Amino acid sequence: MAKRAARAWMPAVLAAAAIGLWWLLAVRSAYQGQATALFMIGENTPMPAWLEAREPLYRWHGSGGYDGQYFHLLAHAPFEFPVLAPLMDRPRMRCQRILIPALAWLAAGGRFERVDTAYFAVILASLAAGVWWTGRLAAHHGLSPWWGLAFLALPASLGSIDRMLVDGPLMAAMAGFLLWMETGSWRAAWLLAAAAPFVRETGLLIPAAAVLVFASRRSWMTAALWSATAAPFLLWLLVMQNLPGSGPMTWAGPFHSIVRLISESEPFDRYPQYRPLLQALDLAALAGFLGACAASLHGFWISRTQRASASLPLAAAAVSAGAAIALCHFEPRHGWDSTFSMGRVFAPVYFGLFIHGIASGKPWLSVGFLAPAALRAALPFGPVAWRAVTQITSG
Repeated sequence: MAKRAARAWMPAVLAAAAIGLWWLLAVRSAYQGQATALFMIGENTPMPAWLEAREPLYRWHGSGGYDGQYFHLLAHAPFEFPVLAPLMDRPRMRCQRILIPALAWLAAGGRFERVDTAYFAVILASLAAGVWWTGRLAAHHGLSPWWGLAFLALPASLGSIDRMLVDGPLMAAMAGFLLWMETGSWRAAWLLAAAAPFVRETGLLIPAAAVLVFASRRSWMTAALWSATAAPFLLWLLVMQNLPGSGPMTWAGPFHSIVRLISESEPFDRYPQYRPLLQALDLAALAGFLGACAASLHGFWISRTQRASASLPLAAAAVSAGAAIALCHFEPRHGWDSTFSMGRVFAPVYFGLFIHGIASGKPWLSVGFLAPAALRAALPFGPVAWRAVTQITSG
């Protein structure tokens, strides 16, 4: 087993090399050599004059952009919140996710011209760490460390590769947390759990799973210790409280977001010839996600009714599934905007169920739930890959 764990670095190195090569091909073949295209900055997204004067920005025409554009902005000025807030759609939510942009800024030594490269390096390192830690978890349970490559199939990981999102690093934090809990490195796990919400606020679900597990065992002091990991982030929210937010949630009706995803299919206007197939894939991804939620909640409930020791990965999946089901009744549609958003925001459901399957020697059921969402999240890679192949074969 020790030999298998030692080999877990191999899939991590392979993953890092593949991601780096993909970025290189995408930038050279599809984005006219402009690496800022990877942040998906919208055509009309406001950017400060000091940024545009020093760095040519690739603009996605006909698009409002995506979340990576705000992390790019934060990485160049990570603590100038009053200046940046007017340029963001939901300033409080964007700025509270400070850890990845701040790490990029620190890695660049605060030097403007190095920030983008540092950001790519932070994303790459975190995804490689996610593969490594997942591989070590597989080896810990007697399986091949090459199972670590399954980490890249998570919609969160694919979104980080394609759009520089922070969801992949958050899932890497979850992988490290589960590994260190399995191996008894509780201090490292505690620090990682405390840092996770600074990547994205849904990182609070990671220690919440530990609280749930230890509370179910009536280990109240240990549960309190894990609940304390939320304290640094709650203090950070107090710092952010004067920034404008996204408004309060309002009740929209039972299972509103799920019904809406079914009844209001994405039009896929750029590919009308494939519309029926792509809409069917969306429905399959939704069905797979709901199946993963049901399996997680049911599995955790059964473990408690049978007085069995609760599985931490299964608890993490169940906590995230519970949060997803709770949020689907409300507006704004947090995580339920599309099947892509659903898959990446609630990726802990897939990952926790996958690691639970690894521990029980049956990972294939969770892979079946994940497969449609992974394929859906991989769709944006298709046109870029086609351009790269066309350029290589014609050149």
